[in-house]
Amino acid sequence: MEFISHFLRVTSRRTVLGPILQRNRSEIIQKQSLTNRQAFSRYRSRSSCSTMDTTVHSAGIDETHLVPMSVIQRPIPSVLDEQKVQSLMETIKYEASEEEVPPIDLLWITGSEGGDYYFSFGGCHRFEAYKRLQRPTIKAKLVKSTLGDLYHYMGSSAPKYLA
Repeated sequence: MEFISHFLRVTSRRTVLGPILQRNRSEIIQKQSLTNRQAFSRYRSRSSCSTMDTTVHSAGIDETHLVPMSVIQRPIPSVLDEQKVQSLMETIKYEASEEEVPPIDLLWITGSEGGDYYFSFGGCHRFEAYKRLQRPTIKAKLVKSTLGDLYHYMGSSAPKYLA
């Protein structure tokens, strides 16, 4: 957007049509903004879940599970915002407000010789809040994945015992 506005400003300095373009540009932006808000309102009214409950990976998955914290592997160290973790802990403490916390996404991989493995790469603040509260389980959406998906995240650091 910065590039486009810069381009329009340069054009407006050179031609007589510049002020007209500027005025039309702001009218278009206002109309687009209104249209986007209307579309979002329609989407929210039709949708049964909030936009925070979905990610690119789990958008098509409605089912959530309570997964034991002990089986989840987090191979990449988290960089945490302490205030965010504390805020989540306050929310999770109370059963009624715990429902406000969206589930984490877990890559669910079946090993070549059997066994289920669960990897988490996002939701680090939620995971840490549940861990500090010593909760035995965490709400999660299981994203059925392959070893290739895991290599995408981890490269050659992916565990060899799954192959």
